[in-house]
Amino acid sequence: MSACADASSTSGDVASKPSGSASSASADSAANRQDRQASKGASLAANGTAAASTDPASVALPTLERDKARQLAAEQRIAVRVPAASGMSEKRERPLSLRDSGIDGSLMFARDVDFRVTGDIGFMIHDMAATLAPTRPGQPVVFDDPTSTTIHVHRGHVTLDSAKLTAIFNRYLFQYQGSPLRNMRVVPQDGGTLRITGEMHRDTWVPIVLSGSLSMRNAHELVFHADHVEVAGVGADRLMQAAHVRMADLLKVDTPIARLDGDDVVMQVAKLTPPPTLAMTITQIETSATGVRFTLDDGTVPKIDWPATMPARGLLVQGGDVKFMRSMPMNIDMAIVPLPASGTNASTSATASTDPTAPFVLDLYHYRDQMAAGYLSFDESGALDVHLPSYPTLASAAKTPPPQIGSASARYNDSLLRAQQASLAQARAVWRYVPQNVRTASAAHAIPVGTRAAFAGKNFATPGSALNLQPGLALNDERYSPGPAPLIHVQNVDFYVTGRIGFHVRSLDAQMVPKKPGEPVDFDDPNQYDIHIIGGEVVEPWPAMAALFNDYLLDYQPRSLNDLQLTPADGKLEVTGGIKLWNHFPGVWLPTTMSGTITAEDERHLVYRPSSVKVLGVPQAGLLRALDIPLASLTPFARKGVALSGNELVFDQYTVFPPPVLVSRLASAAVTDEGLVLKFKRTGASVAKPPVGAGTSFVWIESGDVKMFNSLVTNTRTYIEDSSNAGPMKFDLYGYRRDVSKGTVRMGEDGTLSVDLAARK
Repeated sequence: MSACADASSTSGDVASKPSGSASSASADSAANRQDRQASKGASLAANGTAAASTDPASVALPTLERDKARQLAAEQRIAVRVPAASGMSEKRERPLSLRDSGIDGSLMFARDVDFRVTGDIGFMIHDMAATLAPTRPGQPVVFDDPTSTTIHVHRGHVTLDSAKLTAIFNRYLFQYQGSPLRNMRVVPQDGGTLRITGEMHRDTWVPIVLSGSLSMRNAHELVFHADHVEVAGVGADRLMQAAHVRMADLLKVDTPIARLDGDDVVMQVAKLTPPPTLAMTITQIETSATGVRFTLDDGTVPKIDWPATMPARGLLVQGGDVKFMRSMPMNIDMAIVPLPASGTNASTSATASTDPTAPFVLDLYHYRDQMAAGYLSFDESGALDVHLPSYPTLASAAKTPPPQIGSASARYNDSLLRAQQASLAQARAVWRYVPQNVRTASAAHAIPVGTRAAFAGKNFATPGSALNLQPGLALNDERYSPGPAPLIHVQNVDFYVTGRIGFHVRSLDAQMVPKKPGEPVDFDDPNQYDIHIIGGEVVEPWPAMAALFNDYLLDYQPRSLNDLQLTPADGKLEVTGGIKLWNHFPGVWLPTTMSGTITAEDERHLVYRPSSVKVLGVPQAGLLRALDIPLASLTPFARKGVALSGNELVFDQYTVFPPPVLVSRLASAAVTDEGLVLKFKRTGASVAKPPVGAGTSFVWIESGDVKMFNSLVTNTRTYIEDSSNAGPMKFDLYGYRRDVSKGTVRMGEDGTLSVDLAARK
C-alpha cells in the first residue's frame, strides 16, 4: 500500500458512503442523506446477519459467553437434584421452573436446638430427622405461616422440661374461657412421675395436686394417669376410692386436644402444641427431674446419618421450596446456626450474641425478630447459612405481651394462633405492597424512529406490559407478586457485565424485563431478560472499552483486527492495534492507528468516523478515498452489535455488550479523558425509589420478582453496597455469586434484603 497525505482535513468524505468520486458525496441532497441515515441500522442488521450466516467463526459463541453458559449449566444441575439423605428422599412432582422446584417436601435434620413454637411452648431437640410437607400441594413451606406445614418426625429424641410442660398445660391446653383448670404447673421428678399443681373450679377455685406418670395409650394418644390426688391440701385418694369417684366426675375436660377418661388425662400427640402440625410416633418415655425425654421412631429411618453439611448445633433443611418473608430458596440447601458469641448487629438495639454454652433457642412465631438481628451467607453453589441469635438474647423477647385467653368455643388457647395470623396478615400487607408510583411502571418504550428499520424482519419485539402475572394470582400464590417487572437504580457504581467489560454508572434508572411474560428475572441467565434504560448517565472507561473489543468482540478466528487500545486526544478517539487485510493477508498483524470522532447517530447507534488512518505509520485515508475503496472491504468486520460499514464503525448500543440486551434511547456521546460519556433520554416511566439513608454507591432493586442464587425474591426490595469501599462499588453481573458469597446478607423485618459485598470477618 503506497503512502499518501494524511486526510484529516477531509474527514467528511472518508466517513461518507463511497460513490465513485469525492464530488458525488457533496452532490447528495439533504433528503438522500436522511434516507441513508434512517436505513443505516437496517444495513448494519443485514450485514451482521450475512456475516453470521457465511462466516463459520461468527457462529461460535465468544469465550465469555461460553463460560457463562457452562456456569449456568452447572447451576442448573444443582437445581434439578432431588433430595435424599439418611434413608429419606423426596420426588419431583412437577417440572422445574424459575418459580417452582417441583418438589413438595423438604428433609429436615436438627441437633441440639431448643425449638419453640412460641414462648416456652416447644421442646429441646437432641437429634431429629424429619420431613416438612406443605399442607397445600404445589405451595412452598412458609415459615411465616405455621398452618402451611406438617412436620413428619421419623426419628429422634426430644425433651420437655418443667417450663415447657407447664407452658403446654397452663398456656395452651387449659387457658380458655370457662376452663375448669388454671394456674397449672408441671414438675417432672426422678422415679418416672410428674407432679401437677393448679386450681380446679368447684363453685369456687380449689387448689389441686396430681401425681402420676405418662404413657402411650396408642400411637396417637398420650396419657397422664393420676396415682395420687390432693384437694385443698388434703389427700383424696381413699375418699375417692371409697366413694367410687374418679377425676372425670370432679372435672369436665373434653377439648379437641385433651379429655378426662376416668383418672386419665388423654392428650392428642399431634395437637399438643400450636401449629405446625407434628406427626410423630413416641416409642419410649423417660421421666426424670431434668424433664420428660421422648424417643421418636416411625420405623422409616433405622439410623440418623448426618449429611456432611450438618452443623454441630442447628437445623439443616434440604430440598423443596421454603419461603421466608419475601424470599423463597428453591430446592433449598439451608443450615440455621447460632450466631457466634461475638456477633452483633449494629442495625438493632439488641445484642445479637450467643453464649456458646447456652441452648440455641429458635422461636418459630418470632423468627423474624431473630432473622433481622442475624445475617445470611451464601456459597457460590447456592447453599445458604442463616446465622441467628438465640431468641432470649433479643430485646424484643422481653417485650412479648402477656398471653391472652382462648375462646370458649375452641376449648383451648386459640388466641396464640390468632395473634400469630394477625401479625402475619400485617406483615404480608407490607411484603405485597406496591407503591403507587411503581404500579404504573411499564417496560413498553417507544422504539426510536431512526432505528425502526433495524428491527425490520427481526424477532426483536419490545415487550408490552411488564406486569408479572394475571390480576389476582398474587393474593393466592406465594410464588408470585402483583408488581411490574423489577426496577433498578444504580448510583456511582463500577458496573461490570463480566470480566473487564463494563462502565462506570454515574446515575442510572432501568427496568429488568423477562423475555417471557410472567417469569421472574433470573440473575444467573443474562439471555433470559433485557435491561430497559429509563434514563441516566454512564461512562465507558477506555480500558473497559478496549476489553470489550479484545475480550469479546474480537474473540473469533480468522479476524481482521487485533489488540485494540483506545486513547482520547483533543475530543477525538485514537485507536491503535493490528489489522490483517481480508482477515488473513498478510500473515502478520500490521500496526495501525486511526483517529476520529464518536457520535450518537440516533437513539440507538454510535458511529466512529476515522478521519485519519495510518498503517505502518503511513497515512492511508486519502488513498482509500481516491480509489473509492471502503475500509470495510479491506478489513471486513461484522460482529453482533458492531460492524465496519463503509468507512464507519457502527455500534448497536442494544447488543454490543455481552447479554443482557441493553434497550436505551441515546441522547449524546462525548469523548473525555475519563472515557466515553453516554447520556440517555428520560422515557417518563416510573423509577425505583432508593431507601432513606442510602449511601453514595449502591444498587437498589425494587418491585417484581427476581431469582438470585437459587432463591426467588417476590416483590423484591434489595439493596447492594460494599461497606469496605469508600469509593465506587464494583459490581460484576456475571460474577455476582462469587462476590456475594464473600459478604453478608441481612433480612429486615419487612423482608428487605441488604447485601454487603465487604468480605466477612
